[in-house]
Amino acid sequence: MLVALKTIHIMAIAVWAGGLVALPSLLRRDEEMPSRAAIVRLHHFSRFAYDALVSPAAVLAIATGTGLIFFVVADDWLYLKLIAVAGMVGVHMLIGRVLDQLESPDARPTSWKRAALLAGAVITILAVLVLVLGRPDIPESWMPGWLLEGQDGELPFISDGFSAGSLSSSVPGRETPT
Repeated sequence: MLVALKTIHIMAIAVWAGGLVALPSLLRRDEEMPSRAAIVRLHHFSRFAYDALVSPAAVLAIATGTGLIFFVVADDWLYLKLIAVAGMVGVHMLIGRVLDQLESPDARPTSWKRAALLAGAVITILAVLVLVLGRPDIPESWMPGWLLEGQDGELPFISDGFSAGSLSSSVPGRETPT
């Protein structure tokens, strides 16, 4: 089960990351294309790639990654990786926005926008790879204090018959805090 989940996750990430790198170069302006027919074909291909390949791969990668969280020890690198994945999602959404804008007749995506999308994709993908493959130790000084401290309060949505205090009092050697 775990091997299959990891395999699907890696394949989905490969398709998603490849699409994020390839799609910015397909966002061409009219002046860069030889004919109107070539422009229309390129826009249709770009939209198909985004809608039918890259977006489902992104959803599958995030869904399988969420499932894999239950099988790994959640060290600090994982939280930074999730931030990098959020960056990939942001680049993905910006590419979709540019594709939507290309459907209007006066759309003119500039080369610097394409370069910025490509740079964002490459940076976030590399950040994910470095964090996953390197699994660096993150110093606690980088974490905010409120994240490292408990709140000493009751958990919400816990019934009166079963609370955090009743759980700790049933464990030998642990006293219920008062």
